Amino acid sequence: MSLESTLENLLKRLDQATSRLETVEKALASGATSGSAPAAAAPAASGAAVTEFQSLLDQHITPLVTLSKKLDGTLAQQIDELVQALQAEKALIGVAANSKKPSQEALLGLLAPINNHAQKVESIRSSNRPSKFFNNLSAISESIGFLSWVVVEPTPGPHVAEMKASSEFYTNRILKEFKGVNQDQVDWVQHLNTFLVELQKYIKQYHTTGLTWNPRGGDAPKSVGAAAPAAPAPSAGGPPPPPPPPVFVPETDNKPKADMSAVFSSLAKGEGVTSGLKKVTNDMKSKNNPNKSSVVKADDLKPKTTTTATGSKPAVVKPPKFALESNKWAVEHQVGNKNIIIAETDPRQTVYVYQCTDSVIQVKGKVNAITLDGCKKTAIVFENAIASCEIVNCTSVEIQVTGKVPSVSIDKCSGAQIYLSKDSLATEIVTSKSSEMNVLIPGATENDDMVEIAIPEQFKTVVQGTRLVTESMSHI
Repeated sequence: MSLESTLENLLKRLDQATSRLETVEKALASGATSGSAPAAAAPAASGAAVTEFQSLLDQHITPLVTLSKKLDGTLAQQIDELVQALQAEKALIGVAANSKKPSQEALLGLLAPINNHAQKVESIRSSNRPSKFFNNLSAISESIGFLSWVVVEPTPGPHVAEMKASSEFYTNRILKEFKGVNQDQVDWVQHLNTFLVELQKYIKQYHTTGLTWNPRGGDAPKSVGAAAPAAPAPSAGGPPPPPPPPVFVPETDNKPKADMSAVFSSLAKGEGVTSGLKKVTNDMKSKNNPNKSSVVKADDLKPKTTTTATGSKPAVVKPPKFALESNKWAVEHQVGNKNIIIAETDPRQTVYVYQCTDSVIQVKGKVNAITLDGCKKTAIVFENAIASCEIVNCTSVEIQVTGKVPSVSIDKCSGAQIYLSKDSLATEIVTSKSSEMNVLIPGATENDDMVEIAIPEQFKTVVQGTRLVTESMSHI
C-alpha cells in the first residue's frame, strides 16, 4: 500500500470520528436542555432499589407477620408497627432516588413516620413486661434501631450489624427455650435474623456510604408520600399536637463558628495590644486588703436550688402484688418485704419477680424457671429450677440455689452474688453487659467457708488466621 492511500484512509477515519463527536455533542446538549437523560436514569435506579427492598420484606417480614399472629396478639401488634415503619422507609428510599439531599430540618420531616412507628414498638414492649412473649417483644425492640441506617454515614451497613447484636441476647433465649419444642418460635427468630443479615447486603449494594440521594433530582417533599410540598390545612379544633421526639435524629452541628479576624487584628498591634488594659494599683491587691480573702467560702460551694411552678411529678408508687396467675407466680413492687414464701409449687410453674426492692423471696420445691427483672437489693432462695434462673436490669441482687439449676443468665446488671450448692456446680452462667458479679461455691469440707470467685468483666481478643480468639483478662 502506497503512502498516499494510507493518508487517504487516515483522513476518512478522522472525518468519521469528527462526525460522530458532533452527533454526541448535539445529543448531550439536547439532553441537558430537556433533562430527559437524567430523568430516565433516576427512575431506573429508584425502581431497582425500591424493588429489592420490597423483595426483602416479602421474603422475611411477611412470614414474620404470619408467625407473630399465630403466636400472640400483642406480638402481632408490635410487628404491625414494624411493618409500617419499613413501608415508610421504603417510601423514603424512593424519594431519595429522585430528589436532592434536603436540609436537616426537611429530613426530620421525612423521618417522622418512621420515628413514630419505632416509638410505638418500644412502647408495646415496655407496657407488656409480664407477657409470656416478652423475649420476642424485646428482640424487636432492641433491634428497632436498625431503621436509622438511612441517616448513618459513611458506614450504614455495620450499624445494622450492631443492632442485630443487641437483639441476640433475647433471640438466643428464645432458641434455647423453644428449640425442639416450638418450631414456630425457632422460625420466627430465623426470619428476623436473616432479614437483618440480608439488609446489610442490600445496603452494601445500593447505599454503601449512606442513603443515596440524586444530585440531579428535584427538591424533596416535606413528607414521605407527598407529591409536592403543600402547607397543611388547619383543623377546626385548633392546631395539631406537636410530634413526639424522634427515635433517631441526624447529627447536626449548629454551633456558630468563631470569628478569628478580631483576634488576629489585635495581635497585629504588637506592644499596643495591652494598651487598653486597666492598671492594678496596690490598694486593689488582695494581700493589701484585709476585708478580702482568696479563700472560697463553704456557703458559696453549696448548690443553689430554684423552685418552679411546674416541678417534676413524684414517682408513682404501685401497690405490691403477690399472686398465682395461671402457671406464673407474680411477685411485683414489693418493698422491704423479707418474708415472701412460695410454698405450693409445680414443675410447670414459673416465678416472675418484678421491680422489688430490699426484699427476700423463698421458693420451695421445683419450678420451671425463675426471672428477676428490675430489682434492687433483692435476694431469692430456691431449691430447683428445670430451665434457668434469669436476672435482667437488676442492681445488688443475690441468688442462692440449694438444689440444681441448669443455667443462670445475667443481663444488664450491676452487682450480682450467685450462691451455688454442691449439686449445682455444673450450672452454666451466661453474662452480658454486667459488672460486679461473683460466684460463691462450697469449700472443700463442710466446715470450710464458701469460696468466692469473680466473673471476668474484661476480655482480650486477637486475630488468629481467619478467626477471633477471646480470653478473659486477669490482673495480679
